[in-house]
Amino acid sequence: MNLITKIGKSFTYLPLFFQIFAVACSLMLALAVYGFVISSFREARIFLYSGLTGFLVFALINLATSNRNLKESGLTQLISLLLLFMLLPLFLAFPCWIILSDSSFLDSYLDMVGAFTTTGLSVFEDDLLTRPIRLWRAVIAWFGGGLIWIAAFVILLPAGRSGFDVLSNKNINPNVKRNLTLNERSLTLAKISKKLIPIYIGLTFFLWCALIGLGTDGYTSLIRAFSILSTSGLPGPVEFQSDGAGFFGEFVMAIFLLLALSHNIFYTFIREFSIKNFKFDKEMRLGLFLVICITILLSFKDISLISSESNLYDSLVSGLRFIWGNFFTVFSFLTTNGYVSAYWSGVIHSINMPHITTILLGLCLFGGGVATTAGGIKLLRISVLFSAFSKETGKLLHPSSMAGLSLDNKILEISVFTAWIFFMLFIVSLAVVTVILAMFGLLFDEALVLAVACLTTTGPLIEVLGIETSLISELSNFAKVVLALSMVLGRLEILIALSVMSSALNRD
Repeated sequence: MNLITKIGKSFTYLPLFFQIFAVACSLMLALAVYGFVISSFREARIFLYSGLTGFLVFALINLATSNRNLKESGLTQLISLLLLFMLLPLFLAFPCWIILSDSSFLDSYLDMVGAFTTTGLSVFEDDLLTRPIRLWRAVIAWFGGGLIWIAAFVILLPAGRSGFDVLSNKNINPNVKRNLTLNERSLTLAKISKKLIPIYIGLTFFLWCALIGLGTDGYTSLIRAFSILSTSGLPGPVEFQSDGAGFFGEFVMAIFLLLALSHNIFYTFIREFSIKNFKFDKEMRLGLFLVICITILLSFKDISLISSESNLYDSLVSGLRFIWGNFFTVFSFLTTNGYVSAYWSGVIHSINMPHITTILLGLCLFGGGVATTAGGIKLLRISVLFSAFSKETGKLLHPSSMAGLSLDNKILEISVFTAWIFFMLFIVSLAVVTVILAMFGLLFDEALVLAVACLTTTGPLIEVLGIETSLISELSNFAKVVLALSMVLGRLEILIALSVMSSALNRD
């Protein structure tokens, strides 16, 4: 027991990169066990040997650095997080590269970056993916989503380091707003992980059991559970139309997608429940308002399709199906998950209907809540910018009015500055990635869709808007590297941009 405690304590003080690398090796061993259970012995051996090789490398590095103090500061943890999303997929891609012998290593790396950043970008055709590879991609996406959740609480929240407290308009104890020591930061990472990881695993297990109970097979349910919690949108082997769960399965998944709409929902699992957190939640109100308005807008066109029904009951049922299909699909894309409802009529006409393409792109750009697994600009920043717009409009209408110098106004000014800078950085990044992809042979609309999908971590958007998976594998090597970097940028831009700006404000 003392040996286990000693190993656990030494593991706690390791750098973040080494900790995540060790967990990734453990996941490979878990996939090896699954491969042996389903008699996929070749895949099982590949995952087993890869995991053991990773543990050997980890043990050698740990032994070589055992006499050094490798405790990390906040900035070092941020750099480790950046390196994780760029370098760890190099190791994660080895099993897929070996199993899919006809694929290039760069394609496998791009696929793993898409999974680890919770983008869900599909590089390979569905016919090439075996059951262990499908599950491996879903597990890595779920692992990356959990890492983002922990990073949001450990790196963004402490001491106002990244401006998360400003953007969320939370009043944090002034005694906490200080630079943590190296020991405190390592202990904070371990403490937060012990609280969040069981919740994350428990929610995934509950969703998995719920989908199985509604009629979906266990394998597809597990992939759906991993994809919903991480908002990766990775499809299972069975389509929604024939998975057995039907409307109730989509309804349960929509409930769990609320976790990507507002960080306050996840707060209720580690703090006391308060109805005020939901009543005054700007992200929740704005997100649901957008979903309802766009659902009504899309449903108007579907009314003409059910007007020809002779039976009133059939017309009513068809209308409710269309409305639910629009609601679930809109909600899924707003949270950057990208699942399409089995009852959504727009999936057939999305290629030839520009308004649907525009709506889906706009939803992905809006994104979900801060400190969640969703991508995009985020609803809270849009709410802050809209509040600033309303305030400036009020000044134009009433130029003689004088605003009080309250703390809320000062916080709003800083929030507007941060949100506007982030918005501009996002738009500039979108323009640069689009231009670079267009320079390498893609049409402008294809380049724009790929850039939005990668920067907002919404990989399923590509397939829904009619872009073939083979187009990605046929890109040049430089274009694939640009896609990989854009996915990492879209996943971590919030962390890097806010941390740098907050540090600059603190120095001033």
